[in-house]
Amino acid sequence: MKVYKVKVNGKVYEVEVEAVDEVQGNVEAPVVKKEEKKAVVSEGTNQILAPIAGKILGIKVNVGEMVTKGQTVALIEAMKLENEIQSAFDGKVKQILVKKGDDVRNKDVLIVLE
Repeated sequence: MKVYKVKVNGKVYEVEVEAVDEVQGNVEAPVVKKEEKKAVVSEGTNQILAPIAGKILGIKVNVGEMVTKGQTVALIEAMKLENEIQSAFDGKVKQILVKKGDDVRNKDVLIVLE
């Protein structure tokens, strides 16, 4: 067994290292799951409201476009998760009140439909 001194961030540690025989085998790295997009249905009557606070990652519709119930209209990042915001009703996009990169709070109006 050999003793080594290792310096990490200015602090010295004493480490004992023992030689072992080589063994054939695979070393597997832990699997890191990619955060999935979560669908969230909006609230409101003719307005699509932010159901959660977060940052706008993208708007998936344009002014004048028809939207159907369940259609994804925006992406919001909240707590390191991408959330697809879906319309709760059918309608035509009258106004988009947010843009990519905007921070929104819960119940903020994102899109107005007519």
